[in-house]
Amino acid sequence: MAIAVSEQMVEAITGGSFTSGYVATLTVDGQVMLTDVELTGELVSDSGALVLTQGSLTLNYTDDEGRSIVPTETTSWLTPYASFLDISYRVSNSIFTETVLRGRLKVVGVGDPQERKIRFQGRMITVGSSVSVSVADAFHTTEEEVFEGPVSPTYMDSAWAELAHLTLLPVSRSVPDVSIPRSVLYDENRLDAVGAVGDLLGGIPYMTPAGEVSVAPLAWGDPVLTIRMGPGGTASKIGTDALTDAGIKNKVIVTSWDDDQATILATAEIASGPLRWGGGLGRRAYKLSSEFVTTQAQAQAWADETLPQVSKLKAIAYSIQCAPDPRVEAWDVIEFEKDGAILRGRVAKITLPHRGQMTLIVSVISG
Repeated sequence: MAIAVSEQMVEAITGGSFTSGYVATLTVDGQVMLTDVELTGELVSDSGALVLTQGSLTLNYTDDEGRSIVPTETTSWLTPYASFLDISYRVSNSIFTETVLRGRLKVVGVGDPQERKIRFQGRMITVGSSVSVSVADAFHTTEEEVFEGPVSPTYMDSAWAELAHLTLLPVSRSVPDVSIPRSVLYDENRLDAVGAVGDLLGGIPYMTPAGEVSVAPLAWGDPVLTIRMGPGGTASKIGTDALTDAGIKNKVIVTSWDDDQATILATAEIASGPLRWGGGLGRRAYKLSSEFVTTQAQAQAWADETLPQVSKLKAIAYSIQCAPDPRVEAWDVIEFEKDGAILRGRVAKITLPHRGQMTLIVSVISG
């Protein structure tokens, strides 16, 4: 992945000699109202969220006609109804300026209106205005949409065509297409249906910065960049993120039935150490069941095989504070140096402010 940029921008980013900021184009019902509007604040892309990209920003506006950006009615330019911001990250130095589109985002909240007025030729005019805006990608809208009742997919022969139909958005085909089994039935929420189709495609649906529906493959790709500390590096701090006990189990319980419909029960548990069953971690069971397990031996083997997988951290999260790099996207694979070793991880979360260092949360598979 990683967003393509010019060689000049790569040199500026890696050299650390540039100024930055967010600029946006405001559209309302498809009509461009403002261009090159400056924004302060930050955008966050979180791969663990249903709506990947969201942000909290302040829009500052001044024009020669004394108009205000503060909304006063539903038809105002900036409202949480039909207003969209194409937000780009601008990089500038003494020889060039370039922008990188970070999201085509819907305005979902407007607050803290501020206006500066003066009297001019007998009337009050606005010499400057600002508002705080909350923005989110198009899945924010999809998440609010529901079906009238249980419904089957429309395009059974193409998961990508079904994604386009469900979201009414353009798609960027990042993985091979598949057909949809006739057993698939959507419940109420439309975004849940999008996720179900993404599962069939072998990945996680998300909105690209260009406003297209795509799917992030579960398989890791090749590293797109390396981050280092020290001389010539761009990172100021690299450390492990908060360590929690979430998702760790210390017992596996398998239930099933044999050919005579008698119940089969098999268990495997951690018997000693800090993760032991009934110890400090408590009693955390992971339950399994399958109609294909029909003997006690099969059930016990499944429990024994599963216990090591669920009783350890699957990944360690690292927090990296580094020079801003607008090329980086969620799910990008990167390499970084920690205590003299080069680690490889996948970007789980990006916090990119309009100015200053960005923060990456990177997931590294635990050995």
